[in-house]
Amino acid sequence: MMNELKENRYIVKPNSYMIDLDKVDFITWKENEKAEGTYWAKLHIGPKEVRYVCQDLDSLRQLLEEWTNLRGTNVALENEDIIKW
Repeated sequence: MMNELKENRYIVKPNSYMIDLDKVDFITWKENEKAEGTYWAKLHIGPKEVRYVCQDLDSLRQLLEEWTNLRGTNVALENEDIIKW
């Protein structure tokens, strides 16, 4: 579970920033080559982007599912939907 996700809407990175997921236009991600099993997510907000490290595939999936929930759609994702092995 993402401890940094507050009220199913806000990502809080201590000592750094807070993001309202409702303002995010789209999300891109890839596996972190230097730390296997972690994932880099880019949250695109207008012309800007914020990079966020998800500690595992479950936290990336939770981020994506909460973002879709805020958009009015409950999308349940499987690991294979996110990363192809």
